[in-house]
Amino acid sequence: MSRPRFTWRYDHKVDAQGRVPMPAKWRPDVPSSLSLMAVMIRHASESEFVMVLPTEQFDRFSDPLCQGDFTDPLQLAERHDYVDRIIELELDSAGRICLPEEMRIAAGLTKDVLFVGCIDRFELWNPQAYAAARSSEKVLKKVHNPQKT
Repeated sequence: MSRPRFTWRYDHKVDAQGRVPMPAKWRPDVPSSLSLMAVMIRHASESEFVMVLPTEQFDRFSDPLCQGDFTDPLQLAERHDYVDRIIELELDSAGRICLPEEMRIAAGLTKDVLFVGCIDRFELWNPQAYAAARSSEKVLKKVHNPQKT
């Protein structure tokens, strides 16, 4: 099986059951063949969004959390901070994902959802929060790379 590639941006609506259809171009032929992990992330702009990673990418992301002393109080606290913000997702037979209500509300995904492709993973954003985050990123890039506009 080839690695999924997530590119471009797609607008979708959340239905009454909290489900949102995955963009058709991203859906595998067999929905159960794609295992996904959702992680709540706080952007530098202070907006919350959901990063969704296929399991192989999630393993890379979570590997540092699994290193070190499991009884160290600071490492325990950091692990608990992360696991409270992570959930495994499944695509239903219609190619929809269902995020827990708590996660949807925290990320502002109550009506509209913007799927943002990030090549090897994708993000779920409130469209207005994404626009604000992109504006702050453009300022950040300008500060760090003033010769590039």
